[in-house]
Amino acid sequence: MRILIVDDEKEILEVLEEYVSGLGYQVDVASNYADALAFMKQTAYGLIFLDKNFMDDTGNPEGGMVLLKHAREHASESEVIMMTGYASIESAVDAMKLGAVDYLIKPFQLADLAEKITYIHEYKSFLNSEGTLRLFKTLNNQVLSLLQNRNDLPEPELNQLLQKLGRRLDQVFGTQKEYERLIKIQADALEKVEYHTEFLKNAIPKDSPYYGLIEKILHETKKRT
Repeated sequence: MRILIVDDEKEILEVLEEYVSGLGYQVDVASNYADALAFMKQTAYGLIFLDKNFMDDTGNPEGGMVLLKHAREHASESEVIMMTGYASIESAVDAMKLGAVDYLIKPFQLADLAEKITYIHEYKSFLNSEGTLRLFKTLNNQVLSLLQNRNDLPEPELNQLLQKLGRRLDQVFGTQKEYERLIKIQADALEKVEYHTEFLKNAIPKDSPYYGLIEKILHETKKRT
């Protein structure tokens, strides 16, 4: 999976580029709107990290949101995670409504970034990856919407609550991933049963007392696969 990271703070970009590359992913970085847009037009990214606040080519201070709209219109294969500051629940909700799959609240730990990448990579390999990502976005959006009016919470507590809820969401989909792994194991086993049963059916005579049983096994196996 190729990843694009966009942030106008070059020091942050350097750290993120080195870290994500160390995780084994191909990484491109952009520190301004023009470079980011050029990368998005030239390359198909599995995942894009967009800082929300930097100037686009018209002076709009929310260049990240502009790029998010571009990604949704012209790069539907790319999932976008927005990077935004404290006390910006409204911004995160807006980003989710525009199609972002998730968000990171600055300052964040590099381990949090790695966790997001891992889950998005795994979501893309689910049996129904499009439906899974759509459900994840919907649930995430609903969680954020519930927190929009929690002005009574100090910023650090709000951030901790968001991280806790985010981990719970990831656990839900982690359970789904394990369920799908078991389904795949079962499907592989059934394919082997079908293969060997077909061999036996072709190998023994039709008047054999076992022929009818083999046909039943083959019928049930095909029905389950």
